[in-house]
Amino acid sequence: MAHKVYENFVLENKIEDILLTAVDLQSYMTVDTSLTQEPGMKKVIHTYTATGNVEDLAMGEGNSEAIEVSFTSAEYDVKTTQGKFQYFDEQEMTDPMVVDTGLEGVAKKIINDFTTKAIAEYDKATLEETATAWSFDVVADAIAKLNVEDETGLFLLISPADKAAFRKALKDDLKYSEAYVRTGYIGTVCGVPVIVSKAVAANKGYLANKDAVTLFIKKGSEIEQQRDADIRSNEVFARKVAVVALTNATKAVKISINA
Repeated sequence: MAHKVYENFVLENKIEDILLTAVDLQSYMTVDTSLTQEPGMKKVIHTYTATGNVEDLAMGEGNSEAIEVSFTSAEYDVKTTQGKFQYFDEQEMTDPMVVDTGLEGVAKKIINDFTTKAIAEYDKATLEETATAWSFDVVADAIAKLNVEDETGLFLLISPADKAAFRKALKDDLKYSEAYVRTGYIGTVCGVPVIVSKAVAANKGYLANKDAVTLFIKKGSEIEQQRDADIRSNEVFARKVAVVALTNATKAVKISINA
């Protein structure tokens, strides 16, 4: 009975292709592949905020205050995110897609884990908007809190549990086109794409730019295999070293719906 042996670098390239393609498609976080720390080490993240106001001035008057920038530091643990799948020789010989499908499953689970961590970071946003129900005004007020002139790049993350209520509340204010089906949006409000994510809790939303949260990820995937020759069982372990962190609190607003 012939067994097809997969070299580690072959599997590593497969899962790296899947991961990078999928992560790059995630428009709600910045992907930074410059991470150099090892698992167990700390990465210090500076989160910047700007305070102060602009003023209308008469001739001869000057500003009474200046825009000030401050930052807070937070330490994040660098962790190894690992996935595992197992298959038998007989399964691989019957269907060669077993390994590719298993690798894809592991990669998707890793991506889902990064997404969950990203939402947890968005939940740390210091800019907040609260309301008793979803409405056009809630979204507009949240955008105003970001104080941006150009709304390009903004998005709104909501929970699947809120999708129906969101659609009913906004009605014609939720602009829709067939193109959104392909991109995963349910529509736009004030030109801001609305994205549904299972990682978002009910009655919560996050209006943000992808600069708010960064996925610091180490280049390359680590692959390790082990085999039980007696029962022809193969196990593949795929690992990524990464940190997900809130990096710019001025780029995100946390929306809470207190129904």
